[in-house]
Amino acid sequence: MLPSLGDPVVWPADSVPDALLAEVVEYAVAGGSGAPPAAVSLSVPIQIGSDVVGIVAAIVANGAGPGSAGDRAWLEAAAAAAAVTRLRGDGRPGNARRALLMALVGGPAVDPAAIVADSRRLGVDLSGGAIAVYARGNGEVPGEIVDDARVLIAELAPGCLLGLVPLAGEHPERGAGALADRLGAIGHEAAVSAPRREPGLLREAVREAMLLAELACGPAGLAGQEETYRLLIGVLLRDPGELELLRSSTITPLLAYDAEHDTELLVTLGTFLMHHGSTTETAEAMGLHRHTVGYRLSRVHEVSGLSPYESDGRERLSLGLKADQILAAAERL
Repeated sequence: MLPSLGDPVVWPADSVPDALLAEVVEYAVAGGSGAPPAAVSLSVPIQIGSDVVGIVAAIVANGAGPGSAGDRAWLEAAAAAAAVTRLRGDGRPGNARRALLMALVGGPAVDPAAIVADSRRLGVDLSGGAIAVYARGNGEVPGEIVDDARVLIAELAPGCLLGLVPLAGEHPERGAGALADRLGAIGHEAAVSAPRREPGLLREAVREAMLLAELACGPAGLAGQEETYRLLIGVLLRDPGELELLRSSTITPLLAYDAEHDTELLVTLGTFLMHHGSTTETAEAMGLHRHTVGYRLSRVHEVSGLSPYESDGRERLSLGLKADQILAAAERL
């Protein structure tokens, strides 16, 4: 049921009494929130990004029990197909662009062929892949940016803008960089993904750009190490467990120690690394005596087993901190 597209689709036809159908439609309009009608044994939301735009529901009679795993799989497939239908059904270009981009942000997986077909209807060719540009900020976005016909771009929410620069166009890297610069000029923090040359990888490009922008808005920013963060984001996208393992083998003991003893070993380590291994600069930045910093860094070595004074230990601890920042950013998105 997609309330925005008209009457619900019922199968078999005329199998649901009008009174019951009205209850289910009301439930769908509410996005599937609250208690479902008694006859609904199982329902799955139809989502575009984080927006719930309808539901697919199984209706049973005579007090039948809850649906099976097979029923859920069928409903989930139907919900994914309905999401694509919803994307195609909105004839307003601005809303259609936003819906298409929201589908790449999250929700059910969308067939790459459908993404290419729908983007072509909007005048953008994504068949050769694209570069994602994501921006966050409070400044007003000029109309000439969101109306750029060369880019699939839309404001997903107030202050959050997502664009796909097609690789089929001329100088796409330059175009993506120019778009990021224009957004930066109006006070937005913009991030650019690496090119993805297959439509099936566009969701990955979007996720990369969103994570980079989220990290750039953090207290430490990217600290001039964008490519390292990008590589670690690639690890997260391929296998989140690998990034979890990196964190657990480096800084997780420090996190636990700080929580148990109310210390600041991790903050001290991060400040030390930010100041390129200078104990003096770290002490000045934190308002501490240099010997206090030295003592804390010795505790870092004891607790983690990695020395921040040695190149190998310092590098592993630095990667562990970045892994922790990326995992935290992924949870916030």
